[in-house]
Amino acid sequence: MPRQALLATVLWMGCAAQPRAVEITILGTTDVHGHLVPYDYATDEPTENGLAQVATLIDSVRRTDDHVILVDSGDLLQGTPLDEFQARVEQDSVHPVIAVMDHLAYDASAIGNHDFNYGLRFLERSIAGGVTPFIAANIYVAGTDSLKFPPYRIVERSGIRVGILGLTTPGVMIWDRKNVEGELRFEDLVVAAQRWIPQMRSQGVDVVVIIAHSGLGPGSSYLESTGVPEENALSRLANEIPGIDVIFAGHTRTAIDGIRIGGTLVLHAGAHADHLAVAKLVVRRTPRGVEVRSTGRTLSTKGVPPDSTVVGLVRSAHERAVAWLSEPIGFTPDMWSARTARLEDTPIADLISRVQMEVTGAELSAVAIFRPEARFGPGPITRRDIMGLYTYPNTLRSVRISGRDLRAYLERSALYYHSLSDSVLVNDSVPGYNFDLVAGVDYALDLRQPAGQRVVELSRAGHPVADQDSFTMALNNYRQSGGGGFGMVADAPVVYRDEVEVATRIVDYVLARDTLRARDVFRGNWELRPPAAVRRLRTPADVRTPADVRD
Repeated sequence: MPRQALLATVLWMGCAAQPRAVEITILGTTDVHGHLVPYDYATDEPTENGLAQVATLIDSVRRTDDHVILVDSGDLLQGTPLDEFQARVEQDSVHPVIAVMDHLAYDASAIGNHDFNYGLRFLERSIAGGVTPFIAANIYVAGTDSLKFPPYRIVERSGIRVGILGLTTPGVMIWDRKNVEGELRFEDLVVAAQRWIPQMRSQGVDVVVIIAHSGLGPGSSYLESTGVPEENALSRLANEIPGIDVIFAGHTRTAIDGIRIGGTLVLHAGAHADHLAVAKLVVRRTPRGVEVRSTGRTLSTKGVPPDSTVVGLVRSAHERAVAWLSEPIGFTPDMWSARTARLEDTPIADLISRVQMEVTGAELSAVAIFRPEARFGPGPITRRDIMGLYTYPNTLRSVRISGRDLRAYLERSALYYHSLSDSVLVNDSVPGYNFDLVAGVDYALDLRQPAGQRVVELSRAGHPVADQDSFTMALNNYRQSGGGGFGMVADAPVVYRDEVEVATRIVDYVLARDTLRARDVFRGNWELRPPAAVRRLRTPADVRTPADVRD
């Protein structure tokens, strides 16, 4: 062989041994919950999070990386009064969240459980208003084997085919039963992935990416007895299915920089558009197949300026929502605050219970404080004040509950606290919205007692509550479904249903009165014991507001 030909052969073999690498960057958001601009609708103050700031980060990556893919892991259309205004007042306009996603050119989005909060028709209409592909491989039309949404999307970057599979937590069947029952069924995430990943592979996919509105797990906030598949199943997914390159998690609202479960990189972009998840992939085709190396991290929006184009895109919708929120609906001479509502009885919690009991006619009422920072008065009361207090679009139910189940309900709620002997009193593993306060009975929670034995002096009208006693109790639809692990009410007879949101009912209550006074609704009926526990909870070292992770 001539020398030149030999040299050419050696050079070719060297190149073959080092196949060309393609670098792909995949960006992920999740749990945006309507946070578009850096603004708190409840307080009328600026923040340091929002898709406008995330857009600046996205743009900075796209300026330096040639092959970028952008995805979201769900919970987009509910969470701020802007979303409420869009769903209730401006139903015919393009949802500003969808408009921003289209502008940012998302390649695919999963569907979150809260995206069903305003009903299936609203979700369908919102999706149809834009071009962003929404995918879900485990959501079927009820009674059929037909998927409601496309299961996956395949995109190509420099000859590399990337398959993106969407998954949604099955907990929707519990939390939003009223919106999906008889219309949709939700399959186990792992079963769905096992079915659809091979089909993606058969279409020449080189890289498999999962966008899932689900946490690592294991476990669920609801009981296994419901028969609903596991809520947070991504650890199981990564362990049981080989060949998944990247999982963009959601739902649990905790930023994950990039951990490995087996050979799978897992990231979570936090919540409320406060982080952007970044996965860097180096992809090579070799004689043995496709090799993928990956690293991951998250970028915070703190100190990042908002993208002016995104701000301009949503300015009109934002200003209309702010004006609607600022409308006075009543007056109060008192100051109402939820700051200490999880450690002592307060008028602001009793306001919610008063409304719930009047609407349903129930003897008891169970409420949770979603935002300890909520407050209003003295002076005019606005829609912003009420929506800042009651942030979820829950509706009301009334169930018949036994004295025994009532005690179990309160014991479940009391798991929000550790025992007095522990170094920290608040149990960070229990979301604040799973600490319920019950009006209509008198009781104390004694933190000197072990879990399951903390409810003491439980009585109604001066008479101890017996196991065989029976009461009607008002509560929201999430709790009535057993959400939060309150399985003792999941099968309780429902005696009243109200399809108007609780926040709207509170607004109507305020509108019907010239003046709202704390003394008109407040009745002290519960306490934490001993006093030393309350004193500790008032100190900064023991004050906790655990992240609310339902969604």
